[in-house]
Amino acid sequence: MIEIDGSFGEGGGQILRTSLTLSAITKKPFRIYNIRARRQKPGLQRQHLTAVEAVKALTNAKVKGDFVGSTELLFEPYEIAERGNFTFDIGTAGSVTLVLQTILPLILNRQIEVKLIGGTDVPKSPSVDYIRLIFLPILQKIGINGDILVNKRGHYPEGGGEVILRNFRGQPNSFSITNFGKLVKIIGISHVSSLPSHIAERQRSSATSKLSQLGVEISIDLDIREKEISKGSGITLGAIGELSIIGADALGEKGKRAERVGEEAAENLLRELKSGAATDSHMGDMLMLYASLYNGEYSSSYLTQHAKTNAEVIKKFLNVDIELMGESPFKFRAKRSK
Repeated sequence: MIEIDGSFGEGGGQILRTSLTLSAITKKPFRIYNIRARRQKPGLQRQHLTAVEAVKALTNAKVKGDFVGSTELLFEPYEIAERGNFTFDIGTAGSVTLVLQTILPLILNRQIEVKLIGGTDVPKSPSVDYIRLIFLPILQKIGINGDILVNKRGHYPEGGGEVILRNFRGQPNSFSITNFGKLVKIIGISHVSSLPSHIAERQRSSATSKLSQLGVEISIDLDIREKEISKGSGITLGAIGELSIIGADALGEKGKRAERVGEEAAENLLRELKSGAATDSHMGDMLMLYASLYNGEYSSSYLTQHAKTNAEVIKKFLNVDIELMGESPFKFRAKRSK
């Protein structure tokens, strides 16, 4: 039984999510205690509990402590299901993209389709458009392809977004994503749900104006949804390089002008590009698991406490040599020991 102190390092929900993913893959049971102990609301919240429920269902796991507010969890997985249709409803505006990250490695090359219901565009997590525009192309570079459909968008506080994961296939091998190459193009999606369409247009216009200094083609699509459960807006941007892709996003909120939302996303993207890394800071966290599973290396813009903590959790489950070099940018290299 692997023992994990959920309060170490960054002390957040990523410790739990990485543990769930790797426990399912390695079939190693674990006990995690002090879950999110230093947070304002300690223990499992609905978003974290949904990740537990999802991996439990996919692996027919034996679980103790799976309830809201629990600060200790015992998780003992069995075989990952080969097929099935699953639905997991967070029940709040908790992030579906964080649950998505937890289960995606488990559905690879299986006849499994998953519907996730909750928040698609919420603070402190990657937007669903970041997942589609940035994460999926990076996965393609390491040999994984799949579909992510956004049936409904969900914003804070109502949630109600609906995302489908299906057809994830591939034979990932060792990879190296350490150079961005020459900037080729800027892409993006500016969206609005149950609010006037001009908000999305203004977000796009201000982002385009800010990024025009780069001197490359800018193509930002509009996604206007008139009848969603929740109201909200946001914009996600992607900088396509010859060898990689870097992303950034920003969300609208009450009292925040649409122009400021577009500018904020553009400023975030420019800051990421300035680092000279091959991937952005979000991807620096997300790619770590795949590099550790498949002997990969990559460079990323900023080394976060989140990333450092994630590396320590990975080493608890995998016999892997990990190198973390530098701060901004930083380079991550992993090699599985036989």
